[in-house]
Amino acid sequence: MKKWSITRPDEAAAGALTKGSDLEPLCAAVLAARGIRTVQAAADFLGSDELSDPFLIRDMQEAAEVINEAVESGKPICVYGDYDCDGVTATVMLYSYLECLGADVRFYIPERSEGYGMNEASIRQLAQEGVSLIITVDNGIAALAEAELIAQLGMTLVVTDHHQPGECLPRAAAVVNPHRADCPSPYKNLCGAGVALKLIAALDGGGYDMALEQFGDLAAIGTVADIVPLDGENRFLVRRGLEYLQNTEREGLLALIQVAGLAEKPLDAHSIGFMLAPRINAAGRFGSPTLAVRLLLCDDPQEAESLAAQLDQLNTERKAAENAIMQQIDQKLREEPALLHARVLVLAGEGWHPGVIGILAARLVERFGKPCFLLSVEGDTARGSARSFGDFSVYQCLHAASGVLTHWGGHKGAGGMTLSAADLPEFDRLVQQYAREQFPVMPVPELSALLLPPALYTPKQAAGLEVLAPFGAENPEPLFAVVGASVTGVTSTKNGQHSRITLRYGVVNISAFWFFCKPDALPFRQGDACDLLLTIQADSWNGKPCIRARIRDGRLSGTKQSAYFAARASYEAYWRKEALPRAYYGRMLPARQELIRVYNAIGQEDMPLEALYAACAGTDLNYCKFRICCDIFAERGLIALDPAAGTLRRLPVTAKVQITESQVFLELHRLAENGFT
Repeated sequence: MKKWSITRPDEAAAGALTKGSDLEPLCAAVLAARGIRTVQAAADFLGSDELSDPFLIRDMQEAAEVINEAVESGKPICVYGDYDCDGVTATVMLYSYLECLGADVRFYIPERSEGYGMNEASIRQLAQEGVSLIITVDNGIAALAEAELIAQLGMTLVVTDHHQPGECLPRAAAVVNPHRADCPSPYKNLCGAGVALKLIAALDGGGYDMALEQFGDLAAIGTVADIVPLDGENRFLVRRGLEYLQNTEREGLLALIQVAGLAEKPLDAHSIGFMLAPRINAAGRFGSPTLAVRLLLCDDPQEAESLAAQLDQLNTERKAAENAIMQQIDQKLREEPALLHARVLVLAGEGWHPGVIGILAARLVERFGKPCFLLSVEGDTARGSARSFGDFSVYQCLHAASGVLTHWGGHKGAGGMTLSAADLPEFDRLVQQYAREQFPVMPVPELSALLLPPALYTPKQAAGLEVLAPFGAENPEPLFAVVGASVTGVTSTKNGQHSRITLRYGVVNISAFWFFCKPDALPFRQGDACDLLLTIQADSWNGKPCIRARIRDGRLSGTKQSAYFAARASYEAYWRKEALPRAYYGRMLPARQELIRVYNAIGQEDMPLEALYAACAGTDLNYCKFRICCDIFAERGLIALDPAAGTLRRLPVTAKVQITESQVFLELHRLAENGFT
């Protein structure tokens, strides 16, 4: 279960927005809930119809002068990129533009094995090749030693980057980064491709027409892929770029769109983020980023088709590697279920592919609702990625554990680290210590939603939400809360893998899909009153307008989430052997009738724990006591409990089983009588 934060529509603010604009009431309510409460603020957000002068970015003028001089004098130039999608698209953009100018230009992107950013070996190689000017895209702001080496070797450096600068800037003819403390540019959240687009505009005299027409499609892909906020100028870049992408003549993108199965579909930010960008990223993760660059530079349809097929295959390999590692993780969790009770998930494995552990860490956060540190062990070294949410800062946690780390970095929500494999136990201890000291009560994932008035559940209102797109970081697709709806029907779809649910909500009927949730895994049944969080989109059926609703989360109406999370925290603290008030242990100890209630609700097929809890919960059966019941049954061999999948099922019983002989039962009796000692 996730924590819900439901906001009621501010009718006054939404009404003012509707009165002063052509916004639909539901769209106005969403904007008001996000703090956009005036017509001018809404126009600024939704309009976003221009980019600021590229020369407002500090050092942009100097960068343009140095690069244009190198082009005119025929000096060898190297565009030095990064192996992720943002770095690849930025590299292709700048390289293509300089090549069209007739420059003596090449590109270099390090392989993932070389590590992020510039490195000494590649710099020396470029010097031997006679390169005079190195221009970085999507990297370079932290390359202090490498910048000094470039100067020593007699080359010139121009840095263009969007990552946060340190206290010192690299030695360069120009350092173009909107995050510089002395940069007066009004918009700071550009990705590497966005900065590259502005550099191209500056090289062309300052106007954006050519830059957008030629490279708007690539800039949109890089912006969405790098998960920068989709507000302000980024919003403009993606909206305009999607128009160019939909009509692109770039053979490489046409081939990539084809293999991704998007040729007959309208392209949006979701298409980029989940279909195109992963295939571009797969080149740097499982092959060579040069493959992706070659595809985006390709002008031969047959070659483009071949290169796109290779990227698609690499993406398939990426998925297979993820699945294989996740199977290992699941097995580890089944063998050591105590790992799931830790405040933070810290998991390590031999030879886990470094290109996917960040993706998997994010999946584990979503699955278990805890910060996750995932590490791959290669010989004596462990390298890892971390993901988090809420107030738990990965950066601060790594700082607390830095005594055993050889390299580390990141920010609040994500980070990376390297350490000796021998220090993994100590690293785990330091991470858990930080979590325990800083968060006596750990944060839980939270979903924010706007309460949906039944009267506003209409195709017209759903269509009115389209002006909020493109959706992405800092501008998520609106999530709506439906509270107290009556479940009128439940059916399965697509071989039973998904559920279609019909509801009566006030005066309206709702039909919604809950993907990857089977009917028997639902936390409610037909006839129940339920609460749902869902997204809605305008659609049509048989020529008539309708609504496509997708459920993100659901629960029985009346669920007290504060009590649920408090009980879950107590349950995990018990298994971590942390001291709890003596009275807690008595309240954890299930009575005979409670054990019977839970046991009778367990079927012979695998059933999610959350669905079982919904089926048998009562005012006197909190989540902690429920889980204790399940643990007792599992210990006595009455059920098969899979902690990794979060499922259980009843086992055949051939002899009488004494529940009171359970070690869990006896231990709780002792703690209830004597307290924690």
